[in-house]
Amino acid sequence: MGRTVFGVFHHARPGLRLFACVICFGLAGLIWSLPRLRIRRLRRAARCRTCWTHQRVRNVAVFAVAALLVAGSLARLQTVLAPQIRCHSHVTAEGDVRPEPKLNISPPPWWAATRSFLVAPISGVGVLAGWAQGMESCSGPTLLVMFWPPPRISGGGTTLGDVFVAWMPPNGPTHGYLSEDVYGITDEGWYFRYGPNISEDRVNEAELGFHESRHVDQWAVGTLVAGPFAFPPAYFIDGTFFPGSRNHFERHAGLLRGGYAPVDDNWPAPLWPQTAGLVALAVLIWRRRLRWLIRVAVGGRSQVRVHAPGRCPVHTTGWRPLR
Repeated sequence: MGRTVFGVFHHARPGLRLFACVICFGLAGLIWSLPRLRIRRLRRAARCRTCWTHQRVRNVAVFAVAALLVAGSLARLQTVLAPQIRCHSHVTAEGDVRPEPKLNISPPPWWAATRSFLVAPISGVGVLAGWAQGMESCSGPTLLVMFWPPPRISGGGTTLGDVFVAWMPPNGPTHGYLSEDVYGITDEGWYFRYGPNISEDRVNEAELGFHESRHVDQWAVGTLVAGPFAFPPAYFIDGTFFPGSRNHFERHAGLLRGGYAPVDDNWPAPLWPQTAGLVALAVLIWRRRLRWLIRVAVGGRSQVRVHAPGRCPVHTTGWRPLR
């Protein structure tokens, strides 16, 4: 029996590896898994101890992340199949639910289904995070919102795919209008929280819904090209050099709809502390390849393939050309 299970796993391993790379890195993962590139990596790992170690760690990490994304896909599927209360419903003190008409701000059905499929893994991670914190969910025209039930309140959150997790504590005082003792029901005054009885009016909700819908589009395209984790760093890097209203992702989503003040130009305006951090991070990540390039620049093309015993040229230590 054990040999049979091992044999099945051994034969299924290439397919599982391909699936894990695609769900983690999209089309980039598919290219990474091409047989020719994989053979090159295996040959390099056979000659270099560091490459072999990195490959083992990378394989474990990719399979672990893929398992998390599969669990996220199942969690997101559960929220689709289970009936959801509308986020702009009004809940009375007696528990009666009065939903308002659904805003027609969704994209064409074919694209809505496509992007929901693409972002389902990372969206489900948001659902799992919400469940772990005891949150409930409601359905908006664009996003599924994970929120704490009353009396707990939020001051913001994070969007993952097409799921908004309202995990941030409020910025203001937690008394009066932001009291944790009120429930946001009729005649209790203005109350700021996510989920049913949300304080935004219908006009603001529609404008913000269109804006967030564009961000879901961006996340879907990023997932297709380079996996579900591609959009956040792309947004951060763009925002480092084009902050605020200059950010290309925000401009594509609509500045006014997202509450951003328009600017006269879109020239770069780098945030220098973040820029320095990005440069330092890039040097840290590519320090070995930078070291190899310096050896090649100083010692000539003969240094391209020169390496120490048990190491490849990139993982060979030292900044001076080898003899």
